[in-house]
Amino acid sequence: MNEATPKKPRPTIARRRGIAADGSWVRGAAFADGQPTPFVVQPTVDGIALDEWAKRDRPQLESWLSEHRALLFRGFPVQDVEAFQRFVMAASDGQLLEYRDRTTPRTTEGDRIYTATVHPADQRIFPHNEGTYWTRWAMRLFFCCLRKPASGGQTPIADVRAVLARIPAAIRTRFEQRRFMLVRNYNDGFGLRWQEVFQTEDRAEVEQFCVTNRIEVEWKDGDRLRTRQVRPAVRMHPGTGEAVWFNHAAFYHHSTLEPTTREALLREFGEEGLPYNTYYGDGSPIDPADVAEIRRAYEAEKVIFDWREGDVMLLDNMTFAHAREPFEGDRLVLVSMTDAVDGEACNLPQ
Repeated sequence: MNEATPKKPRPTIARRRGIAADGSWVRGAAFADGQPTPFVVQPTVDGIALDEWAKRDRPQLESWLSEHRALLFRGFPVQDVEAFQRFVMAASDGQLLEYRDRTTPRTTEGDRIYTATVHPADQRIFPHNEGTYWTRWAMRLFFCCLRKPASGGQTPIADVRAVLARIPAAIRTRFEQRRFMLVRNYNDGFGLRWQEVFQTEDRAEVEQFCVTNRIEVEWKDGDRLRTRQVRPAVRMHPGTGEAVWFNHAAFYHHSTLEPTTREALLREFGEEGLPYNTYYGDGSPIDPADVAEIRRAYEAEKVIFDWREGDVMLLDNMTFAHAREPFEGDRLVLVSMTDAVDGEACNLPQ
């Protein structure tokens, strides 16, 4: 009796590790149960470059951003400024914006790639949308964590559509009708000098910038400067027509300062001489009780998560405000702004 012919082993079908069944390079999901925001995008292919995916599947990126407005890219090999900048270019119109009329110190890390706000590590940065007092601002705001701190240092976000809905109707109406004014004082010995804010030593260049950007200029003695700019407090998202709470009225109001700092600054400069302060657009004071209601609305909508090194976050800047928690240790978070929009296109219908 002949021995049975042994069966040949079935060939193994090689598959690239981790690739999704439909062949896609990434998958997206809600951040966690009960926390749909930010929407998390992770690779299904080991080592795939984030910018390469963005070039390959830009329609998917646009669809997710349109639906969720806040995307967190996690698990991609983003380890340096160059990798971050390549993704910013691939996921935007490619026109990176610079920080002029800046209110905080920043360090340039690449071509219009900046460090996030330089601010004492033991202090919070209040929620805000980027550039609400500018006449043109970014629709897309990118963050990248290259070094996470030992503790803290999160970048909370808050949907300003929901913030607007939480603000009492009487307060909303006052701001809609009267707008808000940002008043700044420079070269008084505290805060940024006007030379750093406007990135020039030339007064005439400052004046031209201010005329172009509808900022009132008042030169004081001793090379000091005061500016005033009036802007709407509620805007319309140009892509969707939604009303959004888009301003720095609470952020720069003196009542938002830490109490000890506030008292010291008021003693030194008085309210009119503070480095920053906000008023209604007609120059009348904003009731601190109203500002407290606005702060509560932001706090109620705040979403917070811990950074991981290599994380990249993309926000629709007119939908999501961002903030910063205190931290310990070394922290390096980069930021870039793209896709400029003209403020006139975002005014509410009269």
